[in-house]
Amino acid sequence: MGEYREIVSDILATAGGGQAWIEMNLTGYLTERCTGCGTDEEAESLAQALAWLAEHAAACTAGR
Repeated sequence: MGEYREIVSDILATAGGGQAWIEMNLTGYLTERCTGCGTDEEAESLAQALAWLAEHAAACTAGR
């Protein structure tokens, strides 16, 4: 079983029809997630993660 992570942003539809969002685990680490391209990467800060989210949702053309 994976670690518990909670979604801490809006879930945005991507250009390709996927979904992207930001998650945080119980120790405060942030993760950028996208169902379209499969992104699952650690973020440095909430501001950086939210900037990624806005940019990525508009640019990701990978389908689900």
